[in-house]
Amino acid sequence: MGNVMPASLSSGSKLSKSAVRIWLGVILVMTGFAYAVTLGFGYVYDDVLQIRDNPRIRSVDSLPGYFTDQVWAQAQNQPENLYRPFFLTWLLANFEAFGTSSWGWHFTTVALHLLVTWLVFLLARRLIPDDGTGALVAAAVFALHPSRVEAVAWVSGVTEPLAAAFALGAFLCFVKYRKESTDKGWMAASLCLYVAAMLAKESTIVVPALIAAYELCFAASEKQSSSLWEFAKARLDLATLVPYALLATIYLGVRAAVLHGFAHQISDVSRWTSILTWPWAIYFYLAQSIAPAGLGPFYDVEFAASAPLLVLLLPLLVLAVAAGGLLWWSRKAKSSLPLFCGAWFIVTLAPALAVFTLMARYENIHDRYLYLPSVGFAVLIGFAWTSFVPRLTGRTRIWEMVAAIALLAGLAVSSHRQALYWENDEVLFTRGCAVAPRNVLAKLNLASELVRQQRFEGAFTTSQQAVDLDPNSPLALSSAAQAAYYLGNYTTTETYYERALARGAPRVDQFYYLGLARVAMGKYQEGLETLRKGLALWPNSPGYHAGIGRALAGTGDWPGARDEYKLELLMYPSSPGAKEALANAEAHLRSGPSAPFIAKP
Repeated sequence: MGNVMPASLSSGSKLSKSAVRIWLGVILVMTGFAYAVTLGFGYVYDDVLQIRDNPRIRSVDSLPGYFTDQVWAQAQNQPENLYRPFFLTWLLANFEAFGTSSWGWHFTTVALHLLVTWLVFLLARRLIPDDGTGALVAAAVFALHPSRVEAVAWVSGVTEPLAAAFALGAFLCFVKYRKESTDKGWMAASLCLYVAAMLAKESTIVVPALIAAYELCFAASEKQSSSLWEFAKARLDLATLVPYALLATIYLGVRAAVLHGFAHQISDVSRWTSILTWPWAIYFYLAQSIAPAGLGPFYDVEFAASAPLLVLLLPLLVLAVAAGGLLWWSRKAKSSLPLFCGAWFIVTLAPALAVFTLMARYENIHDRYLYLPSVGFAVLIGFAWTSFVPRLTGRTRIWEMVAAIALLAGLAVSSHRQALYWENDEVLFTRGCAVAPRNVLAKLNLASELVRQQRFEGAFTTSQQAVDLDPNSPLALSSAAQAAYYLGNYTTTETYYERALARGAPRVDQFYYLGLARVAMGKYQEGLETLRKGLALWPNSPGYHAGIGRALAGTGDWPGARDEYKLELLMYPSSPGAKEALANAEAHLRSGPSAPFIAKP
């Protein structure tokens, strides 16, 4: 990954400022071309609920509510773990500009990634002491690394570049303040951007830790101390960090009040087991940074409880070697930059480790969590280029320029190909199942998409695979039950829904399809009771009144059936089949009982 720039950029004569700007422009243009394909993509995965069907982003009147409610306030059964007012504000701004036309949303997401790439260049330019070659390498690695695709090709992944833009801005303003301490405006700007970063995504709360690491690392090259403790006391200005700490405390207090708690655990894995698996998670993200392979929207996770040697000890050994290598490199290069880059990677990855202990076992690892940590990795690669690539001159420079363009194009093609998996839900979830064959959530998402396409055989097969992987998963059982219903296998529908209801909190779809299956099987009274129970839990849910109408018709209560059909149409005029059912009920009442009732699925 390091060889993305010609040696001529770090050798012979120094790069001029205009040459640096030209090369940066080339990197940005190639990045834009790599992601241009996404402008033709639609909405995938969370985009449907979060953007296309989200009433909260369709009016500026909703803006105050962004600061007093969670991100998923518009959806049912969503845990209160996300407080991101500025992310919702971004969605509102995009809706005002583009409506639901997806190309505009993809355009602004790519544009934001280009902005962050420029900020990474500025950061690397500050940190790497050369003519700009190292910063160009860092920018290229950051912009075109395939693991960035999830955060750029997926509209809902925009939280990463949005938060990173604010976080990098806050850090750069602090560095500027440190260099020009007479100008307090840079400090004020840093604090404001820090608040904006936290309101875009929670993970950026670690910015003060990055500032502390910067102070400690780069003070070492300016003043010698007899011990680390003396150095820390002498060079770490705690007073500078106090405003950041106060803002973080206020933010956490507001967030806890809005979300009714600091965090709500979803995972069924014990917290201790998740913590023991952290070394594997860090190793996974590090490996994806160095050699990205098999990228996808989901991954299989082997927890420490099942394989302690593989998941705990071996990753710890690898990480210890990596840490020792950074320490050796810093001493050899007489620079703290390798240590700082390592600290950046770990500090910004820490929130992802916290997520690992909270989220469900099937979605606790994602490429997008690498977005901000990868800044440290990219700068490290840039510094490595300036440290280890031999300085060449003459005709060799021309060939290396050609090689640089070819390698940049290769990275761009790699990201472009990875982006293609985000074209639509079927392609995305099929890729998820291929990359993570043991991931139940990947299979359930694919099954849901196949149901939407009315490919019920494939949906049932995929759902059954999920059930085989996790026989006690209410979601897997419900998915298989729904597919079985559409296939007309009502006995399997009833069995699977009964198992799902016995193993988890009820969901609105479970009582609905279970009730309809019982009606279709001729169990009218049981179906009626099931549907009424669901309606009591979720009043006025679509389809329920029509379902109750079918059950009542089956019991011979045609007046009751007629009234239920009318209620359904009153609330949902486009309810499928309700108009026909109402007409049949009214015809039956006019003519009297003639033919036996036959429940239609």
